[in-house]
Amino acid sequence: MVGLAIWHSRFDDGSVALSPMPSPSSAFLGLWCCALAAGLFACGSGDSSDKIPPPIILITLDTVRADSLGVYGGPEGATPVLDEFSRGADRYETCIASAPWTMPTHASLFTGLYPFEHGAHSFLPEPGVKVDNAYGLHDRLETLAEALAARGYRTGAMVANTVYLRDSMGLDQGFAAWDANRTHAHGVNQRGLQWLDDNVSGRRPTFLFLNYMDAHRPYATGRTGDRSKFKLDQLIRAVMTEGVPNPALAEEVQSLQQKAVTKLDEQLGKLFAGLKERDQFDRSLIIVTADHGEAFGEHGVVEHSKEVYEELVRVPLIVKLPGQTEGHVVSSRASSVHVAGIVAKALAGTDAESIASVFPRVPSRTGGDVLAMNYFSRNKDLMKFGERFRRARHAYYEGDLKLIVGSDGSLELYDLKSDPGETNNLAESSPEEAARLSEKLRKQLEGATAYQGERRGLLGLTREERKEHAALGYSGDDEEEDE
Repeated sequence: MVGLAIWHSRFDDGSVALSPMPSPSSAFLGLWCCALAAGLFACGSGDSSDKIPPPIILITLDTVRADSLGVYGGPEGATPVLDEFSRGADRYETCIASAPWTMPTHASLFTGLYPFEHGAHSFLPEPGVKVDNAYGLHDRLETLAEALAARGYRTGAMVANTVYLRDSMGLDQGFAAWDANRTHAHGVNQRGLQWLDDNVSGRRPTFLFLNYMDAHRPYATGRTGDRSKFKLDQLIRAVMTEGVPNPALAEEVQSLQQKAVTKLDEQLGKLFAGLKERDQFDRSLIIVTADHGEAFGEHGVVEHSKEVYEELVRVPLIVKLPGQTEGHVVSSRASSVHVAGIVAKALAGTDAESIASVFPRVPSRTGGDVLAMNYFSRNKDLMKFGERFRRARHAYYEGDLKLIVGSDGSLELYDLKSDPGETNNLAESSPEEAARLSEKLRKQLEGATAYQGERRGLLGLTREERKEHAALGYSGDDEEEDE
């Protein structure tokens, strides 16, 4: 089968837009389309109504920090599939998740908005009240799936996070199929490829969203004897309850999670092979990213959803355009809020190019404003660790500088170039810089884009939902069991 010829237009910031390959002769183009495209283009005028958008596949790897991938400085040979994938794609050198946990970051991926703008984040419950303190995504906001569906896309999602990606949280807006099933990567692959088999036909393009949970607690290392949950809970007790660092245990737990990332990488290779068998790999816009990272004792934190330090918010972002075979490293700092805009920019010259007006944010060559934020952490942390996490934390990036402001009055300033581990707080030695960035952050948070609508709260859980919370470690209940 002859694929669609693609013209890559590279922008100043290193990103790329795609459009059909131009020809020196419009008459030749018409004949070429009819003879070779085999129905991908209608013979005729060749105007914009005949520019069929490409398939889109968006992949999120839950709980995968950037430095667990070899191409981002991780262990050599740990992620050969994603390393090879990046060699034929645009790899964003730095991508910051909008939040350190699943719900708000996925809402940002789908809306192009920060948590303070879309409102789908945690809230502060009454002390001692055991509730799921997370707001869902309100249907007043337009999602990427909704925008694409309105422009002719078939939309489907296969997700493994059955807690914060369940359909009642509002992230399913715009998806004709939303299949939430707690399964490992093999199962996600099977369901995703089957969905493509059932939906790839005719002139309508497809948008497939895949979410993998293998690197999330309990880490799917592939070896039952690893007891990853037991070791992880040991580390939590040592670091967060007793306040005693345990570097050896931290290294062991991180190595277990790295095994899970490596196993996930292997399964992504099988997904890509399945896409190639179906002639969907080269033709598709494929985006691989993560919703957040994972801490293993850094800054006195274990797991995620608690802080905005780099180990929790720096994630991979790799974008392969249709027909792209040459890789590029993009130095512009990206964010979860840019993903929808990257999709929109890639659709320039196609029937779906109008979504650029819905999702205008893209990475800026000059840096731009990039934020990360966390609101009060999950309720299990509030109940276990007292007042420590009863505050909102906002991070603001400008060049090499990162400012962290807490609602509890905390103020931190780091130079990430010289201090990537965020160990040397410059707030006191550079008060003018801290004050300048604090004012820029304040104007952002108090600006016209701040969410003012009603909240989509989900306080009551069914028995089955409580079991899912426990299985994934969100509730802190004693009945959590390893898998």
